[in-house]
Amino acid sequence: MLKAFIVSLLFLLHINVLVANASDTSLPKPYGQGNFVKSKFGHIYYEADGEGTPIVMINGGPGASRTIFWGALDFLKPHGYQIIYFDETGVGRATREIQEKFSPSITVEDIETLRQHLNVPKLVLAGHSYGGIPAVQYALTYPNRVEKLIMLSASADGLSQQMNVDAAKYLRKTFFPQQWEKLEEIRAKGALTSSNEYMKAFYNRVIGNMSDWYDPEKRSKLRKYRSRDKRDGSNIKVYFDMAGLDPEVKITGTLKDVIIKEEMFKDFPIPTLIINGRKDWKTTPAMAYRFYKMLPEGTATLKFLEQTGHWTWVEQPEEFADTVTQFLINNNNVIE
Repeated sequence: MLKAFIVSLLFLLHINVLVANASDTSLPKPYGQGNFVKSKFGHIYYEADGEGTPIVMINGGPGASRTIFWGALDFLKPHGYQIIYFDETGVGRATREIQEKFSPSITVEDIETLRQHLNVPKLVLAGHSYGGIPAVQYALTYPNRVEKLIMLSASADGLSQQMNVDAAKYLRKTFFPQQWEKLEEIRAKGALTSSNEYMKAFYNRVIGNMSDWYDPEKRSKLRKYRSRDKRDGSNIKVYFDMAGLDPEVKITGTLKDVIIKEEMFKDFPIPTLIINGRKDWKTTPAMAYRFYKMLPEGTATLKFLEQTGHWTWVEQPEEFADTVTQFLINNNNVIE
């Protein structure tokens, strides 16, 4: 979801007003009261809610922590699923500084470390936005360790992220010409889209609401719970490592070489749900459909929710819950 740099980092990466250093124990368990696991790069962190087959939520951003998902999949707990809120290397409470650049391959290793720690043969992976990329890479690397894959308004690879950027430029130029003109003036002076001047000019709540939401009034319902712990903030270095320093124009970071092709999925055995908002500017329907077409016939379920943007579970919660539940329980294959 690299299409809106400031909006993505200040909103999607949920930089909130964080006022305490310690866990907020007023939150219901397990939120903020999870476990650290030793990993190759230090420690990862997770919280487990419920009992049954683990569904591991993979964060967006790149650079966001797990707190945006708190409570989003509660409807699955009565069906024998355990929700795992997960901070991979670089984000949230996991180790945030490493010697090499952050990349999806690091998260793939972290997911496998988590699976081994949970002592389960298979996981269900649910990747949101950027989180779809490491989820897909893990499924390709360890296909026998993934029970099902859920792509929640998710990118699939570096090429889809560049599609994202290109679509966003067109939409901003078309629907917000005044703001676009100012941004282009800054670019003409040689400033990168990661520069302070560009970022300050780019941040616009109107553009942010339009790009994230079908109905911006529902934005206030995004978070069921909020963290007051500074450790749960985002990490901008992860974003720059993966997207590069001019992310509104060209993806030049570690994501640029993460490209999937149809032949990689010739024998792909994993039932996959691709659920996307019809009005999503961040992960467009075209991106979702591209991934759907790569998967073997009968493997994927593609569902567009017509009255949502990037946050499908917030804007159409009943339809979202029904789609995910039916996929996990009955493995229905529906394209709409």
